[in-house]
Amino acid sequence: MAQPTAWQYVKLGSNLELLRGVSSVSLMQTTSLVAFPNLMENLPARRYSVVRVVEALKSLLILLEEMKLEQSLAQAQHLRPMLKEMEDYLAQTAAPDSAYLHDHFAERLVELSKYVALALKQELGAR
Repeated sequence: MAQPTAWQYVKLGSNLELLRGVSSVSLMQTTSLVAFPNLMENLPARRYSVVRVVEALKSLLILLEEMKLEQSLAQAQHLRPMLKEMEDYLAQTAAPDSAYLHDHFAERLVELSKYVALALKQELGAR
């Protein structure tokens, strides 16, 4: 692949930022916003459904591979078992769009995402 594009860097950053901001269903707001569907969609529990986290994680891994960011990809390998666990769960649930992360799982995902972001910062700084 040729030199990474600006779009790839932006997408990489947005995927990492989403993963670093993951929250769990226990953080869902209790106030009813039914009359405001755009605000409802932006609540943490809606933004960070398992389906969306899986999409961001897959995109992140693909971008790291395409951009040949080997150190960051090595750090991201710790996310693969979590990705598999989420994909397995989604495959067997009747309503995947309503699946949200449990607290401890979300906490671990955020922690690992921070390590990937640190590795990426160091790797890009060395280029």
